[in-house]
Amino acid sequence: MTKTLHPDVPAPVRSLSIATLASVLDQSVDCVKLLNIDGCLEYMNANGQCAMEIDDISAMLGAEWSSLWPEETRPVILDACERVRRGEAVRFDAYCPTAKGNPRWWNVSVSAVRSDDGEVTGLLSVSRDVTDATITRQALEVTTAEMRHRLKNSYAMIGGLMSGMARGTPDREVFADEMVTRLTGLASSQTLFASRENAPCRISDLIPALVDAFDTAHCSVTIDTIADCEVDQGRADAIALVLGELAVNSSKHGAIRHGGSVSVGASTATGNVVISWTELSNGIVHAHSRDGGQGMKLMDRIVRARKGDLNVAWIDRGLTVKVTFPTSA
Repeated sequence: MTKTLHPDVPAPVRSLSIATLASVLDQSVDCVKLLNIDGCLEYMNANGQCAMEIDDISAMLGAEWSSLWPEETRPVILDACERVRRGEAVRFDAYCPTAKGNPRWWNVSVSAVRSDDGEVTGLLSVSRDVTDATITRQALEVTTAEMRHRLKNSYAMIGGLMSGMARGTPDREVFADEMVTRLTGLASSQTLFASRENAPCRISDLIPALVDAFDTAHCSVTIDTIADCEVDQGRADAIALVLGELAVNSSKHGAIRHGGSVSVGASTATGNVVISWTELSNGIVHAHSRDGGQGMKLMDRIVRARKGDLNVAWIDRGLTVKVTFPTSA
């Protein structure tokens, strides 16, 4: 029985010698491995051995592939092998140090090696070193968490200062108490992100946490019907940035400053989730942008980076903003 990587491989490739195929695989910058049907290592290309800092591959040939991974990752490897035997193709990210103990993170794909009659006779794994990207992302996550922590502390400090300065003056105490409540609400919205750890976020939790603090007798901020759906962390962060930027702009130039109303909602239609912000101010809108202003550009960039669309429609006394994301990733 002739072993091939896939029954659809062109005849010219099938006719190549084993030595030629091995030479081709050695040109790959990725770590390419062939496993037998039981998940034991039969072959690793030269660049893979270099990436894994393996001086003598012969000591590893015949070993169960999962045994070459850290103990906490072995269930993931065994599950991937079993799924491939059932005909699936599997991809995952995992940590595995090199043979010399240096830390590495890998993006791994596992697929089936089939005979001419389609029977799964082995497994092919291709691992790409994503260490630099992973470390960069982890550093960014730590920095972001620290910034959120400092922002929350700043809210608490400002609230404490306002309460202290207003103490003994009843009118000021009422105002300070209202402001502390709003600052506390803004701080609480930050914990929605800091504690989520890449989990999806429900729109019905996200929007109230972001906008409730701005609702006042001077400017009502109401929440329209909100669709019962989830968005991933990246899109939740984008929604938070847009709504936060719109609230800041309104506090400077729009309804939250001059009085009026804001309504925020979320709906789903034709495979999309749409977040809307509709603002009507008691003051007339004199300009839609200002020299040096970066807010709208920043909102558009972050939404597009998450495969979304930002639409802004101006009217005499306000604007309507719609942020649209596909419901699928």
